Amino acid sequence: MNINIPEKLKKYVKLSQDGSVIDVFKCPVPGCSYTTRLGPGAVRMHVLIKGDPMSETRYCTEHEAYLKAHESELSLDTVRELASFPYRSISYKKE
Repeated sequence: MNINIPEKLKKYVKLSQDGSVIDVFKCPVPGCSYTTRLGPGAVRMHVLIKGDPMSETRYCTEHEAYLKAHESELSLDTVRELASFPYRSISYKKE
């Protein structure tokens, strides 16, 4: 069964092969290879931190441009919406 991610949010995810779950969340900035299973909030924080000129060691002009152009799209509501879909999370094996 494929999950039905809204078109505007597809750029933030990579689905599993069968399309039933979000495999990883990804950064939508062209050329950035950041992916995570920590959840959609981690992608949001990645873009915010990389787009902040005050963060000299992590700053990236492409992320700042993306943030300015899509600021309303990177809201907590978007994070909540993405988190409502089934996704693979990091799991720890207890030994």
